[in-house]
Amino acid sequence: GDGFIDEHELLHYMTLYYGEKEGQLEEEAKAIIARGDIRKDGKLDYQEFMLFMLEHERNLWEHFVELDHDGSGQISYSELKMYCENNDIDIPSDVLEDHMKRLDKDGNLQISWDEFREFNQFKSRYDFADTATLFGSAYVDGIIDQIPESHKNNASSGHLKKILCGGLAGVVSRTCTAPLDRLKVLLQVQGQQRVVGNRQNMGAIQMLRAMWREGIFTMWKGNLVNCMKIFPENAVRLYIFELLNETQIVTKNPLWHIHGDKLSKFSNGAFTGIFVQTFMYPVEIIKTRIMTFPSKLGNMGVFQASKRIWNETGNPRFNGIPIFNFYKGFTPAIIGVMPFAALELGCSKLGTEWYKEHFQTKVPGFYPLLGIGTASSFVAMGATYPFRLITCQMQAYTGPEKDRLGPRAHAAKILKTEGYKGFYRGFLANSSKAVPSSGIAWATFNMTQQYWDRWSTKTYS
Repeated sequence: GDGFIDEHELLHYMTLYYGEKEGQLEEEAKAIIARGDIRKDGKLDYQEFMLFMLEHERNLWEHFVELDHDGSGQISYSELKMYCENNDIDIPSDVLEDHMKRLDKDGNLQISWDEFREFNQFKSRYDFADTATLFGSAYVDGIIDQIPESHKNNASSGHLKKILCGGLAGVVSRTCTAPLDRLKVLLQVQGQQRVVGNRQNMGAIQMLRAMWREGIFTMWKGNLVNCMKIFPENAVRLYIFELLNETQIVTKNPLWHIHGDKLSKFSNGAFTGIFVQTFMYPVEIIKTRIMTFPSKLGNMGVFQASKRIWNETGNPRFNGIPIFNFYKGFTPAIIGVMPFAALELGCSKLGTEWYKEHFQTKVPGFYPLLGIGTASSFVAMGATYPFRLITCQMQAYTGPEKDRLGPRAHAAKILKTEGYKGFYRGFLANSSKAVPSSGIAWATFNMTQQYWDRWSTKTYS
């Protein structure tokens, strides 16, 4: 009751406040006294204590706002994980979850401002990677500056994880559904050319029988180039999508701001689709030509298909430059991919986050992820399938360039000859493929990241 707080008094209070032993908090008490002791007499009077607490709480609030990426007033697990990745702090998921549980007093899987402030009220230093606290070493004005070497990323291992897991997810899903992928393409182009069977306008079952008669392994025709395409495409697609959600380059930049967590995820999905489609479209052209090459004429390889496309008559609008031959049908493709990617990726991300919060779990299992991914893809496909149909037909066309139809002419032809239902020719087969394919890819991507984190945990330990 002398009007001053010395180190021993503060240490005694902190042991009662945090429920920890004095030895674990001694350095904290010393640091608080040192930071607030303006007169350098080894103790704090009322004014010094209040100045320290006001400054400390201001710093806490600045750091809380930095962590609360979506501005919801709550810090979620995904926001903590994003902060780690953005600052090259590689913490295994289970360790991060333990940190989360220590602060989450009400068990709602979110850290409120009160919970954040209460836990860090007498923390003079933060070390985000320290298992003893949530944040800190040497916390000054919301800056984390001393991270143990064992927890730092070595050349962006967190980024490498997303790239490899995304690529592997694409290969696994595409190989499992390769027969249905070829069935989809054959149904889409049969109005223009006959590839298998003896008659036009076959249904899905008839087309499957014709493929079976060719030989079981022909069902995986074009799967090698499919995997060559899908590995980098899916790796880049999922990595870019996660990166855009973390950095908010698309949603918050000098040109515009997109408000709202849900809208931002759909926007990030659309921009991801544009980026990936632009760079991967030539591979899609090559894949379509290989898969639609008549079996009675033999097999066409990647080099042969590329050579034939290169040697075709070029579009006069581009002065016949051969490289633009690999972008035939690009206009409807890019128009279709924007809403498709926005719906598929946005719904998958939001669905996964909703499942975690609704069922109070940090890690959804394989089957919930499978359901979320397939449902998201089905919704996206139903909304954009006519664009994909027109794109596929333009890619498969090999006739004279002067007779090539543009997107509008293709749409008019389909409407005139088949009616509105023609825009959904092959939709059943396509959705039957996409339901397991997208679900498997989304589930595999998330599950392989979990296995990666478990491996990392063992490596650290």
